[in-house]
Amino acid sequence: MRVLHLVAADRWTGAAATALQAVEALREAGVDAHLAFRPGRNLQTRLAGFPWAHPILEKERSWSTLARVLRQLRQLLQGFDLLHTHLPHDHLLALWARRGFPHPPQVVRSVHHPSHLRRDPYHRLLFRSVAGVGLAHSEMLPAAQRLAPQAPVAVLPLALEPRFTPMAQREAIRQELGIPRDAFVAGTVGKLDPTRGQDLLLLALGAVPESWGLVVGKGPFLPRLEKLAKKLGINGRVLFPGYHEEGLERLYNAMDLFIFPEPGSDWAHRAVAEAAACGVPSLAVDVPGIRDLVEPGVSGELWPRGDAAALAVLIQKWKENPQRCREAGSRARQRVQGLTSAALSRALMELYQKASQP
Repeated sequence: MRVLHLVAADRWTGAAATALQAVEALREAGVDAHLAFRPGRNLQTRLAGFPWAHPILEKERSWSTLARVLRQLRQLLQGFDLLHTHLPHDHLLALWARRGFPHPPQVVRSVHHPSHLRRDPYHRLLFRSVAGVGLAHSEMLPAAQRLAPQAPVAVLPLALEPRFTPMAQREAIRQELGIPRDAFVAGTVGKLDPTRGQDLLLLALGAVPESWGLVVGKGPFLPRLEKLAKKLGINGRVLFPGYHEEGLERLYNAMDLFIFPEPGSDWAHRAVAEAAACGVPSLAVDVPGIRDLVEPGVSGELWPRGDAAALAVLIQKWKENPQRCREAGSRARQRVQGLTSAALSRALMELYQKASQP
């Protein structure tokens, strides 16, 4: 079987990161899987030199650009058995590109965000002829089954890298960061953006004396976060180490608690799973899909969306019980141990096989 994954993105984040990991998992399992994407940013840099990576997509700013993209995509599609799309835009491109083929490749669609399962005319059109649907989390199942009743639907597991694991050099990592060895650290990872809720963590830390914060990421919200930390009088115990792809596992290992204040563009909530794999329990905002990863009272806790006061109460509660943190971290790690590249490739192949059946 030859499979082409299609994602109209140029950055290694969100749906593009998930698509790339799916391709890598399939290739590790011996499947001839390829990826088509947009050039120009860090995704192209990451994939430079790989013959299975095709930077052929563009932002279609004119009819001539759209025609060029479709022509290149149709040329690439020759010989592929299945086309796996990840966003509504590339789903539509796929439906157009496969027209006129004597035996067009089947289209399987991944859904990364709940808004992509709306039942408006556009989304109903996209899903009308889809051969299979892969979901970011289990709470999407009813909506997907209503939108594509003719197709098999499956939740596709995350594929966590082996580097996300508890590390023995926790104290050394903290020393490098300038965090006291015995400090209680609540951290978060994500793009620094007003929609991602890092300000809620700072507000909560302001109400929990002697707690430290670790806000990992980069983005336009950084100056406002730094200003807020100073206003709250916690700038001496909140660190902004920037964006870290390499070495991210070390930053998770510096934390006692992982704080998940808002989902990103991919609602598989990968950061929660990565923290859990490092043995760090999560205090996560109660949004769809989070219960796939966090068992309240066992491997973490849930808190109401946007409620910094509720988050502060939970941080204080967990800060007072280090043993509970350690036990919950161990349970969190057990909960995500099955999220491997091999598990993802098995789930994909099972979905593909069902999608290929007449």
